[in-house]
Amino acid sequence: MASRATAAAAAAVLRGLGAARRAGGWQAPAARRWRSLGPGSGQAHSARIEFERFNAAARQRNTSGILYVSSFVIFFLGASYAAVPLYRLLCKRTGFMGTPKTENIVLDPETLRPLEDHRKLRIKFSGQVSTALDWSFRPEQRQVTVVPGETALAFFKAYNNSDKPVVGVATYNVIPDQAAQYFNKIQCFCFDIQQLDAKEDIDMPVFFFIDPEFANDPLMDDIETITLSYTFFKSSGH
Repeated sequence: MASRATAAAAAAVLRGLGAARRAGGWQAPAARRWRSLGPGSGQAHSARIEFERFNAAARQRNTSGILYVSSFVIFFLGASYAAVPLYRLLCKRTGFMGTPKTENIVLDPETLRPLEDHRKLRIKFSGQVSTALDWSFRPEQRQVTVVPGETALAFFKAYNNSDKPVVGVATYNVIPDQAAQYFNKIQCFCFDIQQLDAKEDIDMPVFFFIDPEFANDPLMDDIETITLSYTFFKSSGH
C-alpha cells in the first residue's frame, strides 16, 4: 500500500517537471550555470579585466627587471675598464704597492737639496722580460749611491732579438714597498710604448731622486738599499 502511494507521488512530480519544461520555465541546473558564465555576463567581464591588469603588471615587472640587470652589467663593464687606469693613477700618485711616484713634479731648488749628512742609500736596478717578448733588457749600471734630495740618472738597454719589429711596454716597482712613496721619477720610460725594429737596440734613461722627507720617516731608519725593477711585456694589439 505504501509503495503504491510513493510511486504515485513520484509520477506526479515527473509530470509536473515535464509540463514546466514544455512551458520553457525550467532548465537543468548545469545549463543555468553555463549561461550565467557566458561571454555577456558581468562575472566574465570582471574576470577579463582582472586578467588584463595582471598581464600589464607582469609586463611592467619584466621590463623593470631587464632595465635593472642591463644597468648592472653596463656599470660593471665600465668599472672593469676604468679599474686599470685608476689603479695606475693611484700607484703613480701615492707609491702604493711599490710603484714609484711619477706624477709631474715641480722641482723647488730651495727644498730639493741633498741631505749631505744623511747616510748613503744604495739604489739597485733590475730588468726582466716577459717570456712572450723576444727582447734582451738590462740596466747599464748595477747600482748608484745617493742621499735624500740628490738627483741621479741611470740607463737601461733594450735589444730586439727577433727578425721583425716588436712593440713592448714596461711596468716597474720599488723594493721595499714602503720606500716607493719617497722614490720620485722625473723622467722614465715606464708605460710608454717602445717599438724596436729587427735587431735594434735602444738606451732608455731614468732620472730620479729620493724625497728628502725620507729622512724624517722613522719607518725608513733601517732601509739601506732600494731596488728599482722594470719588466718589459709585449704590447697587446701590436
